[in-house]
Amino acid sequence: MTEVPTRPQRVAAIDVARAVAIIGVAANHSIDGMLNAGLIPADHPLGAVNSALYLFRMPALAFLLGLFVPRAVTRRGAAGYVRERATLMLYLYLLWFLVQSLAELATNEVKNVPRDAGAIWRVWEPFAHLWFLPFLIVTAVVLAVLRPWQGPARRLLGGGGLVLASLLTWGWNPTLFGLTGLSLLAFAAAGSMVGLARLGTWMQGPVWVWTAVGLLGAASLGLLLQADVVPSTLPAEVGLVERALSLGAAVAGTVALLAVSVLLARVPPLRDLLAAIGRRTLPIYLAHVLVVAGVRIVLVQLGVDQPYVIALVAVAAGVGIPFAVATFTADRPWANWVFDLPRPLSTWSRGTPRPVTGAMLNQFTPLPVHDRAHARPLPPTDTLRH
Repeated sequence: MTEVPTRPQRVAAIDVARAVAIIGVAANHSIDGMLNAGLIPADHPLGAVNSALYLFRMPALAFLLGLFVPRAVTRRGAAGYVRERATLMLYLYLLWFLVQSLAELATNEVKNVPRDAGAIWRVWEPFAHLWFLPFLIVTAVVLAVLRPWQGPARRLLGGGGLVLASLLTWGWNPTLFGLTGLSLLAFAAAGSMVGLARLGTWMQGPVWVWTAVGLLGAASLGLLLQADVVPSTLPAEVGLVERALSLGAAVAGTVALLAVSVLLARVPPLRDLLAAIGRRTLPIYLAHVLVVAGVRIVLVQLGVDQPYVIALVAVAAGVGIPFAVATFTADRPWANWVFDLPRPLSTWSRGTPRPVTGAMLNQFTPLPVHDRAHARPLPPTDTLRH
């Protein structure tokens, strides 16, 4: 009798990495708000932190979500995978476009940048952080078609082609549904080629190795920050050399983030907390902007003007409040539509399940026995999920 491979296990360090990345996103938007409100000057130390985070926190998220794509495509088939992902992200985009628009219109008098009332109808123009949801639809389609994790030819043509596309589109971010952030496709493809099982195995390496990797990544990022590097997801007109250097800085920052996550995952209390946050990445991403902005406004009205205090409280609330709401709504069908598909749409999007064969499962190597103490089974639903 042929033994069917065990289901791939969830590596805590990968969830920790997702948490670190989403905390970086919340920090970016907190500092952005203070800069736009004139609470800190452009040369404030937090401004330097902001610039560094912008370079790699979204590339890191794209890489991490790419890890889960091969298994999802194998289980559901390319068409089924795209159908489910596109339905979820389009639903959440339209819902949160409305929520974000109404919230911003209601607070125009205290906002840094008032929102035009007519913009609520222009759903083809993503604003704030919502561009990432259309990007996830594009990513699902591109990776399901190219499958760069399957064989040398696909890796070379698919993966290499997306790296070239990343260089060509770096800094090109028109405000149009699905066209912002295309330079991140290379990072999602890289994640799919590395794969969940392989990265999970690597993350079990010795502490000294990951410490050295982290120091190398941080040093490389610090060095590249001295050049004219720009984030991939902000509009910028730069030459090919600057784009290549910016891509290198994003890679260095992503490597440093992974190394830090591995080290944090070796500290049990922190590991458990951050891993829990990492499993709620999508709800946090959707709601954090409203919370971060609201907290900043309230603190300023209360007379709190210390930038570090505002940043700390805003980031903690921007992560903690959406996490708490997502945890509360997850198992309540009357409320989980805030961050997930309503049941009828969910049933339609999943269609007919694709049978999973032993040959298909054989593509995924179970984690080593020594890792299973710090791993957990993949849940049926996930954040920024597949």
